[in-house]
Amino acid sequence: MRNLPPPLRAYLIVIPLLGGGLLLWLNLELARQPEIKVIEGILFFLALTIIAAQSPVQLPRGGIMSVAFAVDYACIVIYGPGVAAWVAVLSALILLRRSPWYKITFNAGQLVLTVGLAGLVYGWAGGHFVALSQDHLSLRYSGPAIILSGLTYTLVNSFAVAIAVGLQEGRQLLGTWRVGFGWMGPRYLALAPFGVLMAMVYQVPDLRYFGVALFLLPLFWARYAFKGYIDMREVHQQTVAGLATALEALDHYTEEHSHYVMELAEALARRLGFPETRMEALLFAARLHDIGKFRMEPVVNKKEKLTDEDWALIKEHPADGQRIVAAIEIQPGAADIVRATHERPDGKGYPDGLAGDKIDRAASIIAVADAFQAMTSDRAYRARMPEHVAIAELARGKGTQFDAAVVDAFVELWQQGLLPARDREPNVPHA
Repeated sequence: MRNLPPPLRAYLIVIPLLGGGLLLWLNLELARQPEIKVIEGILFFLALTIIAAQSPVQLPRGGIMSVAFAVDYACIVIYGPGVAAWVAVLSALILLRRSPWYKITFNAGQLVLTVGLAGLVYGWAGGHFVALSQDHLSLRYSGPAIILSGLTYTLVNSFAVAIAVGLQEGRQLLGTWRVGFGWMGPRYLALAPFGVLMAMVYQVPDLRYFGVALFLLPLFWARYAFKGYIDMREVHQQTVAGLATALEALDHYTEEHSHYVMELAEALARRLGFPETRMEALLFAARLHDIGKFRMEPVVNKKEKLTDEDWALIKEHPADGQRIVAAIEIQPGAADIVRATHERPDGKGYPDGLAGDKIDRAASIIAVADAFQAMTSDRAYRARMPEHVAIAELARGKGTQFDAAVVDAFVELWQQGLLPARDREPNVPHA
């Protein structure tokens, strides 16, 4: 925990304290319930939660997702937030027993806050708890409570994790949530009906626990649907990496060029406060910014002076790259960024001669990262420049070739020693 950023360390302490306080308060409510119902509820739903939480799905921006939400929700509707909170604590202790202590306490705390607040909202909105009432669960009267409680669960759970990820990696909170967790909302809420149905089945004397347990089968099916979505994202990322590798195979002097440009672009974008919601499109475009060079193989490794025909071909590659990236249809907006990576603030760039604010900031970021990487790498026609010389060249191009604010931010990163390190030295020796 010592290696974590101070704000994150504080957050990892505050959440368990808040969760512990809420758990103590909920215990006052549990004291008014029949002891046998409390114990049997905790044991039964603890077993279901442990089973449902097996093989969680890793989320792309950190955190995990499981179908245990439906089980948690059923526990809330049947027994109330007190029992659900104890199930959350015990399940965290069991499922995360091999994790560092601060991960266990954080997850236990945020789960208590999630189910506790969701349960309190359910009761406040007029929902009744099945095991504590003689009345049958009615969607007509409890519908609003079910919806509000589900929203509360989803928002508290996702924001609690998004804050931790944002503090860990220095990302914007809202952007981190929207990109990494916002898509979870509809999928989480789609599981809520399972929890409601489990509560309804619990009311049938001949089914009760057996009937509730049977819902694990469709829940596992839902888990594989979630996994399929995440796997598709991973396939997309592998497609991008494969295309970039194929391009770099044309030019052994620029091996790993696009990967390092992507790392530089990400560091620069974060320094500039670039919106997290557009970060994936920026990184995608950075990785494939030179993909249009597939038609340029005769020019890429040419050691002689380039002819006018060569330059004309080179100036077509951003538009070619836009068409290729648009055809992949993986990341909206990335194709237009690729097209604009060789535009200049003074309007002398290509292919469209855009100037000033008409150039996408994402493209300006990639342009600076690309130029620095190119200048500090060995090429077929010249040796690499020292970094300080490349920095001077970027400064010389401020406002004409490069966006001035982007260059200033890049220079700050370089001066502070915060530029990403290269994965390895170029294969070509110094000339």
